[in-house]
Amino acid sequence: MQTFVYPALLTPDQDDGGFVVTFRDLPEAITQGDSVEEALLQARDCLEGAFANRIAMDLPIPSPSERVEGEHPVALHAQICGLTIGAGTIGQRW
Repeated sequence: MQTFVYPALLTPDQDDGGFVVTFRDLPEAITQGDSVEEALLQARDCLEGAFANRIAMDLPIPSPSERVEGEHPVALHAQICGLTIGAGTIGQRW
């Protein structure tokens, strides 16, 4: 079974408070939240949006990297996983 859990880095926002979320596998996916919990909820939405955009634009979707210390796992919704598998684009890197 294919895993669709991507590592996300939460960086404290020194200027505005809260956390900035980035994904090293999908550099265009950037979001934020006022707390860790909110940042992780926003991260899932952001990740799903990045996947939907890549599918719509027929762009490759990289396989998730191994999580390293300090990163948080963010899982995709099953519906997005199905679209990704159907599009045949998972595991492609640019």
